[in-house]
Amino acid sequence: MTDPAAAPAPLRVLLVDTDERVRESLAGLLRIGHRCLVVGSAGTVDDAIRLARDSVPDVVVVDPRLPGAEPATAFIARLREVAPAARILVLIWSDMADKASGADAYVRKTFRSHELIEAVVTTSGRSVA
Repeated sequence: MTDPAAAPAPLRVLLVDTDERVRESLAGLLRIGHRCLVVGSAGTVDDAIRLARDSVPDVVVVDPRLPGAEPATAFIARLREVAPAARILVLIWSDMADKASGADAYVRKTFRSHELIEAVVTTSGRSVA
């Protein structure tokens, strides 16, 4: 029998997207397999910064087209200031998207559910059962 206390804690994930329905869908997908725990959901830059500081996420999943997040490099730099240990995973629409935002990783927004989970886990750099 496996000792539940010995199992690694789930990854703490903060979701940042202007569309609440997208955030809800992402949260639902990330619950699959219990490897991730969504610790916050933000639809504005100010909420994202506050939640990144307060929720201590392992990974922040970001749509860089968030109003007020231009340029994306500045927004990601602010996230890193308030949550220096967090890794940043950016959702992109195409493989040709500008990947110069300073994020740790990128995943196409047309992902399959297992691809999102694997991208979050890989981006975290942690081993999660």
